[in-house]
Amino acid sequence: MKKADFNYALSILLLISVLLTGLLGYIQAQFDLRQFVPHRYFAYTTLILVLIHVSLNARKVWKYWRNKFRKRKAE
Repeated sequence: MKKADFNYALSILLLISVLLTGLLGYIQAQFDLRQFVPHRYFAYTTLILVLIHVSLNARKVWKYWRNKFRKRKAE
């Protein structure tokens, strides 16, 4: 599997995880479920996927922010 393919798959998994975490959080809030385990597990999964995604794209993120601050200083 190429890095780009893995990156796209990871992005899709991350999007699904964020949507499910939000949906389960909404259900938890509506029914006042204090110990709703699925919401907690999807939140942990989302955090792990975010860390993996950012670590794989650290160079792109660093370049983006570096260029963004350079442009502001030039203005």
